Amino acid sequence: MVNFNAGSSSGLNKGFQTSYDNWCWLFLRSSFIRYADQGILFSISMALIVLILTTKNIYISLIAIISISSVILCLMSAIKTLGWQFGMIESTCVIVFIGISVDYVVHICH
Repeated sequence: MVNFNAGSSSGLNKGFQTSYDNWCWLFLRSSFIRYADQGILFSISMALIVLILTTKNIYISLIAIISISSVILCLMSAIKTLGWQFGMIESTCVIVFIGISVDYVVHICH
């Protein structure tokens, strides 16, 4: 901001904050983080429904959901352990990992 004020004419050099496009980006990032847990719960619940319909066995489906939840818990723990900030890419990756783990577990259950 100091550089911006130095290059501006008098009257315009009283700035104290610049954001460019950051405000929109901050809102988008916060919404991805806020809705990541809802995406995880929705994906796991849909996986449970699909597993029950495909395997026709509630016990195998519950064991599979525990396995999927363990994969996601390990992924979230790795993100925290590595010190990464949970952002847009990480929230998208979590949903993709749920899909991959569901695919793997459905094949094993079958």
